[in-house]
Amino acid sequence: MALKVLLAATLRKYIPSYDSGTGHSLEVPPGTTVRMVAERLEIPLDEVRIIMVDGIGSSWDTALKGDERVAFFPPVGGG
Repeated sequence: MALKVLLAATLRKYIPSYDSGTGHSLEVPPGTTVRMVAERLEIPLDEVRIIMVDGIGSSWDTALKGDERVAFFPPVGGG
């Protein structure tokens, strides 16, 4: 099944060919979890603070059905 993976800010370095305009397409088997997607892309789990699946806050254990947009965001600092 196909997914679109979107990475914000510092997480983009984990996919050298990442295109911030289109994201990264990925084929995974049915039942794949968000955690499995991050692990496959070698994104350190401790560098992700927010996970969104189709614009809805999700967790590492969210099972994917296909054709979703999975977005990972790092911690955000400010002052």
